[in-house]
Amino acid sequence: MARAALILYYAKPNRFSIAALAGALEARPELRGLPVDFPSDLARLRRALRAALRRHDLVVVGFSLATPQMEGLPPLLARLREDFPERVLWLAGGPHPSADPAGTLRAGFDLVARGEGEETLAELLGRLRRGYDGRGLAGLSWLDARGRCRCGGARPPADLDRLPPFSPGRRVFGPIEITRGCPFACGFCQTSALFGRRPRHRSPEVVAHYAGLLASRGMFDLRVVTPNAFSYGSPDGRSVDLPALRELLRAVRRAQGPSGRIFFGSMPSEVRPEHVNAATLALVRRYAANDNLAIGAQSGSRAQLDAAGRGHGVEEIVSAVAATRKAGLKANVDFIFGLPGEGEADQERSLALIRRLVGLGARIHAHWFMPLPQTRYAGLPPAPPPPRFAAELARLAAAGVLYGQWQGQESLGRRLAGLRSAGA
Repeated sequence: MARAALILYYAKPNRFSIAALAGALEARPELRGLPVDFPSDLARLRRALRAALRRHDLVVVGFSLATPQMEGLPPLLARLREDFPERVLWLAGGPHPSADPAGTLRAGFDLVARGEGEETLAELLGRLRRGYDGRGLAGLSWLDARGRCRCGGARPPADLDRLPPFSPGRRVFGPIEITRGCPFACGFCQTSALFGRRPRHRSPEVVAHYAGLLASRGMFDLRVVTPNAFSYGSPDGRSVDLPALRELLRAVRRAQGPSGRIFFGSMPSEVRPEHVNAATLALVRRYAANDNLAIGAQSGSRAQLDAAGRGHGVEEIVSAVAATRKAGLKANVDFIFGLPGEGEADQERSLALIRRLVGLGARIHAHWFMPLPQTRYAGLPPAPPPPRFAAELARLAAAGVLYGQWQGQESLGRRLAGLRSAGA
């Protein structure tokens, strides 16, 4: 049996996924003695690697990566590999490696875990400890001797009820993921490609169990991760199942006790506008602690909404904000500017809608489109912001009704599109 250790890079943007991976490992009896470290920066990563290599035959270093994190990563990884040339296996997972395994491997990783990584990581570690190579394992990709990307078979969708959402034993906690998968496959979004179009829900009993566990340790605030909070329990993800929503929220509040608070439909999750109505809002007001909803609008142009496959129109956005404000909640509305093919007329429609929503009391969470692999918009560059449009966004931000990192995303999106064009 090889003496192996695991290091999971615990960077802030990836802490939710690292918590889920740590929980899955804790649930496997054969891996409970596995040494695992969670360095949160590169200096700590280097110290953890040096310490682990003194005591173990093999160290697996795992990164969970979104597309923006790939910028500048290859030279960094090359330096790490030069400093630690032996007995280290470099593993990548998360949205970007899953969607572009070949590019991620050529950036310097030994293996890529595609899609849902909890069971893949556990099985890989078990094989490595027994002295076997992980190549060929379902869910993994690697480069062969000729530099060609090879992939093991696909894994079936995971049963969320069998996967702990975090790791109590290692005190690595995070929000509870209540739903995986989305039926809409919007042109700019990776969720449906990564997790499928048929939603899977963690049962109310299991969510409540972990909410109670958090409360027993003095953590009374619970947040959830889901593509659309109001689709919980819906078999198709397109409808609202009010009894399932009510059962979930009741079960969690009972498990938390009188000091507990659940935040539902606010960041890090959001709701679709067509699902915002008096009944869903009443559940939030009764059971949840958040004073706001995060509503996904994305554009004020019906043409852009239709092209992206959003499945709703502009008036549903207005109705959702009006209902939210009437219910006494704040409305934070997501917009993505610079969508492929977005012209001046589309931008004017978005600005007109924003002014209308601000008049209703909403705040705008502004994003700029970034091309993500394995989406319909993957190979398309972002539309540039005309000076007048950018000036209007800046004016709204100065007025305190628009916020977000859209300016940095706009420049990053152009660089990412340039990299993909150069690679092509």
